[in-house]
Amino acid sequence: MSKPKILITNDDGIFAPGIYALWEAMQEVGQTTVVAPDTEQSAVGHAITLSDPLRVEGIHRTGGFEGFAVSGTPADCAKIAIRSLMDKKPDVLISGINRGANLGNNIIYSGTVSAATEGTMLGIPSVAISINSFNSDEFRGAKETAIKVVHYLTNNTLPSGTLLNVNVPYCPPEEIKGIKVTRQGNQYFQDDFDQRKDPRGRTYYWMKGKIVDDDQELYYDSKAVCDGYVSITPIHFQMTNESYFTKLEEIIDGG
Repeated sequence: MSKPKILITNDDGIFAPGIYALWEAMQEVGQTTVVAPDTEQSAVGHAITLSDPLRVEGIHRTGGFEGFAVSGTPADCAKIAIRSLMDKKPDVLISGINRGANLGNNIIYSGTVSAATEGTMLGIPSVAISINSFNSDEFRGAKETAIKVVHYLTNNTLPSGTLLNVNVPYCPPEEIKGIKVTRQGNQYFQDDFDQRKDPRGRTYYWMKGKIVDDDQELYYDSKAVCDGYVSITPIHFQMTNESYFTKLEEIIDGG
């Protein structure tokens, strides 16, 4: 049986430690192709490049790591990899390992999740994986989780339009309590803007804020991760509010 073809991407950039850790893990699973942004593209959401050309450069890192750096967004990387750089469509797309969790309402901003969403839109079973920390010294639990999830994707079928958003606690793998299938929670970033002056007296603003999270049930993604569990949330990009559709239709048609 041939090994699956795995497309690896991220939003932290091709030189990030997380994508190297993910590449190491995927060597045990299948044939890998790495296509990632040439610079960090965190929080760009599902942006794509329309007004500028995309430039692609071959990259070599230590240990045999090879890939393509793209002058675009994570969604661009998924698109150009699947449409142009790979001879055949990948069997799986995995995006990560992102530094910083992608939980609750904040996933709408995530380039990591958006790369996986693009893969899903193009018909590829896809997963986004993140650790709940901005440190780069503990990827072992995330690597083990990535291997398990990709094995699952190669042996099971996801519903059309569905991807998996995976978040891993920041701790040694032996301290992870298990895996929880979770719902997207309500965590959000409460932002504010600090007004400052540059050396020439011009006003500029620097965004600041804090994470707000009131979820107290383990079936929510952020609560599960904070309690030491890997969170796996099936999400989709279909945004129609079906529960309100009929009521709105009645109002409009009746008006």
